[in-house]
Order: sequence, then C-alpha cells, then structure tokens
Amino acid sequence: MPAKIILNPYSNRWGAGKQADLVSDTLQQLDYAFDLVKTAGPDEGIALAKTAAEQGFDPIVAAGGDGTISEVINGILEAGAGERARLGILPLGSANDYAFQVGIPLDVEGACRLLVAAEHERTLDAGRINDRYFMNDITIAFGAQVNIEAAKIKRLRGSLLYLGGVFKALRHYRLPIINCEWDGGVLENKSILLAYIGNGWRTGGVFHLTPDAVKDDGLFDFIVADGMGRLTALRLLPSTFSGSHIHDPRVMVARCTWLRMTSEDPLPALVDGEIIHREAHELYIEILPKALRVIVGPEKGKRPGQ
Repeated sequence: MPAKIILNPYSNRWGAGKQADLVSDTLQQLDYAFDLVKTAGPDEGIALAKTAAEQGFDPIVAAGGDGTISEVINGILEAGAGERARLGILPLGSANDYAFQVGIPLDVEGACRLLVAAEHERTLDAGRINDRYFMNDITIAFGAQVNIEAAKIKRLRGSLLYLGGVFKALRHYRLPIINCEWDGGVLENKSILLAYIGNGWRTGGVFHLTPDAVKDDGLFDFIVADGMGRLTALRLLPSTFSGSHIHDPRVMVARCTWLRMTSEDPLPALVDGEIIHREAHELYIEILPKALRVIVGPEKGKRPGQ
C-alpha cells in the first residue's frame, strides 16, 4: 500500500499549494509510491485521513502546517489506527513548530528524503480537548485572540505574522475570569491573561511557553499567566522567546494528565494553530499517552539555549 499524502494548499497563505508540484516531483524522483490529494476546505483533512487509515494506507502524510498535522491525526485516531498507520510530515506551513521539534528538515527536498527513508520513528503522546484531538498545544484566552487577530493581517508571514497579532490583540482584549481544576491543583475565580497546555515546547515559530515539555512522558505542561495590563504583558513577552517567563511569579507552572476549565466569559481556544472555539465556556483536556507513531528525524529540534 502506498503512502497517502494529504496536502493543504492554503497552508502558509497558499504557499503550500505552490509547492505541490515540487513535492510530487521530488517523491517521484526518489521512486516513492504515494497517492496525493489536496484538501478543499477546513477539516476536510480529517475525513481524508480517516478514510485513508481505514483503507490501510501507511504512512499517512500531512503536507502543510501544524493545523494540517492536527487534521490528519484526528482522522487517524478517529479510525482507531494510531498503532498501525504512521504519521509522516512534510512541513509546508508558516511556523512548522511540530516538524521542527521532531527533527524534520524544513525544506521540501530534505523532508521528502527523510520521509522516504523512514529510518527513525517515535511513539508520541497526543491529547484531546472536548471531542478534538491535538498533537502540540492549546492556547486559551489572549494567545488564541492573537491568532484571530493575526488572521486579519495581510502583509506578514511566518513568525512576524504572530508578533503582529500580539500587538493587535493587546489593544482591546478583555481578561476572562476562570475556574480550573487538574490532577494536582485548582484555581478559583482567577483573572488570567492566558492559559497554555503544551505537549510540545514551541509555538508560533518563536514562542517557548512550555520550554520543558516532553512529547512522550504522559504529561502536559500547563501554564497560567495572571491577568495583567498591556504594558506589563509587553514587558513579559520577550521572556517567552527563551522560555524564562516560567520563573516569573505572575506565571503558574504545573504538569498534569487532565484539566477542566470553565468560565462565564467567552474563551477562545487555539488548538495546534487553528481556532477551534471562539466562545467556549467549558473545556476538558486529557493526555493520550503513546497515541501515535510518527516518522521523525535522527535528532530532536534544539530547545532555547541549546
């Protein structure tokens, strides 16, 4: 059975679509057996990956950004094929955080060669938020609003796009009050700037909100930043590039296998780089240990300071 490649042409603002021919040509030159299909709209990758898993394709390859990876793993896990169908990745997105962390080259030729060789594989954790699976992270409140604002920016790409979203979101975002419990703690009537659940340690290309997270330890890293004013948030922002914000007294850091968050205020939630909820009031998140086999690079991506 050949590989199924699910390519999202919209990734990186249609940049992935422009590389579709290069992907096909490179894999053909490497004598790789594959069937490539392009998604035509949001969440279509889930259905395509589920069908591919049920038909026995292996690997099932996400060609796009972190959102494309998220859709593909939802399809694989919905089909109950996490132990059978390996996840392959061709990073064609804007930040490519997940691919970077698992050591996949960010150029098309390098990523294709690694996929074809498939010499290295890891069985990694996934997570679930309500009824949605994820692989890298969840950002709740301000961080999700950043993505909403970034989507409105037309002239920037990559990490600059997310930084632009930060400044736009700071102008008018209202801090929510949350209640949260997890296996190890509780917060009540807490004003927050953001909450972040990391299975991985990098997001948005430059932010390291959970710099010590491990993808196969059966735990999430979880942070909550206190509600704070715009200037204070701007002063704290640079420390998220290195991960040193976790030592700030205004940032709570924990590890957990599950958590439940509720709020009377609307909570936007960003899951693997895609807005899943704009006005959620209850979120339940749990770890799924060793959920998926992933074709990876020979070495992990470097963390801040390495």
